[in-house]
Amino acid sequence: MKFIAILFAVCFICSCSSTPPEEPFSVNLDSPRFEAGSIEAHFNKSFSITGGLKKDAVTVYYYPAEDAVCLQFNIMYVHCNQFWDRDGRDAFVSAFERYKEEYEQRKLAKGNRKTREMYGTAQGFFTWKKTPISVQAYGHPKIKLGYQFNNQSVFFTVTQMESYYEDPQTHSRNQTSPVTEIYFTRAQAESLIALFKKEHLQGLGLPPRTGGGGEGMDGY
Repeated sequence: MKFIAILFAVCFICSCSSTPPEEPFSVNLDSPRFEAGSIEAHFNKSFSITGGLKKDAVTVYYYPAEDAVCLQFNIMYVHCNQFWDRDGRDAFVSAFERYKEEYEQRKLAKGNRKTREMYGTAQGFFTWKKTPISVQAYGHPKIKLGYQFNNQSVFFTVTQMESYYEDPQTHSRNQTSPVTEIYFTRAQAESLIALFKKEHLQGLGLPPRTGGGGEGMDGY
């Protein structure tokens, strides 16, 4: 009986060790997509000696086949797509709720770089293209969720770490994306969370409701 128990344990361990690791999520850029809306966010100024932030528009798309939301923006003329799967979106919402609570209780700490990952991390998928004729690079970076102070103002932040692309054709096109930081005011983060909502995403691409119940009437 003891021998059978040991044999079962060995088989269980072997079966676990032979299970391949789960692949990080990815998105086919040719998949159907719908525009979910647009928001504003802040980015680090390019080529600025004094630093500071600039406000830019971010277009938001939904890829229903992969259940992924894409934030599309440009940094230093590089075309960027940052993708969030359902787990990532849930992590963003949870992190922002913690941030709001600490903001209202005045518990946010200044001068600590660790605050940019205070609320955990998410697994991302990122694509970038330096010029219209450049190779389409992609990777699976870690995204840190937290907050940072900038010029006496505090922002909820998303810090996307480096992502390395290895071209299957030639090593000359291998490249690494830089660390990318997105800064949100509370209103900007709430605007994005509204676009993350399942009810909003599931309604994209549907024909407008027409007909029959009478204007201004509620019903079941």
